[in-house]
Amino acid sequence: MDEIEMMPIPDGTWIMVCPCGQSEVRGRGLKPSWQAFEAKMLPGRRYRVCCKACGRCLEDRLIYGSKGSTRLGPS
Repeated sequence: MDEIEMMPIPDGTWIMVCPCGQSEVRGRGLKPSWQAFEAKMLPGRRYRVCCKACGRCLEDRLIYGSKGSTRLGPS
């Protein structure tokens, strides 16, 4: 694994994992925001996710969900 990975799980939980070993599980109502990562929306339906432990960042384009959502994981 060379990049930060953000993976949805069918129960509404998300897992974010960085190659440095930092990881976080996040679901609706658990915490007000990601604690170990910084997730930010950018112009043009893009987003940036950065690991607070090592500073590695991933920038990518949003992929629309089945309901047309453009949200970056749980907020």
